[in-house]
Amino acid sequence: MDRSAKIAPLTRDADIRIPLIGWLRSQHPDDGSTGFVEEFKMPKPSARIDVAVVNGELAGFEIKSDRDSLSRLTSQVPAFSRFFDKVSLVTTAKHHASARMKIPLWWGIILYGEGTSFQIARTPKQNRSVDIRSLLFALSKGEISDLGRLAGCRISTSDKKSLMVEKAEAAICEQEIRDHARDLIRGRSRQPMVHRCRS
Repeated sequence: MDRSAKIAPLTRDADIRIPLIGWLRSQHPDDGSTGFVEEFKMPKPSARIDVAVVNGELAGFEIKSDRDSLSRLTSQVPAFSRFFDKVSLVTTAKHHASARMKIPLWWGIILYGEGTSFQIARTPKQNRSVDIRSLLFALSKGEISDLGRLAGCRISTSDKKSLMVEKAEAAICEQEIRDHARDLIRGRSRQPMVHRCRS
């Protein structure tokens, strides 16, 4: 064994997250048509994805650094698969083989190298099983009310959120919900992005 050889330090979430956002931005035109939202929360089922990219579709990117465990994928996979049009796991060579066994075949895989190096190991496919209720629950009550207004129906914020979701689902066609919801979520990207680093 060559003791003079340097052993690369184990990557952390922050090592990947910041360059990932820059790399994702470079893949899209800088004209305001694409939004980038960190720590995107889905309440039903409860889950949070590291980065969401919103334009004509909702794409999610979940980071698993060298220091991360893959155990949370057990709950994250069904949650993300109900919500996003496309999902990609962003990970390292350490987790590549085992990650392939834990995620659906339609998920993409992006491998992180040193610096700002990213390699698409598997291209994500379109999700055919997006759950509209999950999409609606990810919106705030104000956003659901706005969605109703944009679609020409009144949905009051004084109602319980579950009732608002039922009204929206009953009164608005699925494609309109998808289109308006994407626009509302993209609006969140105008807020300053705060980088949260997991230990």
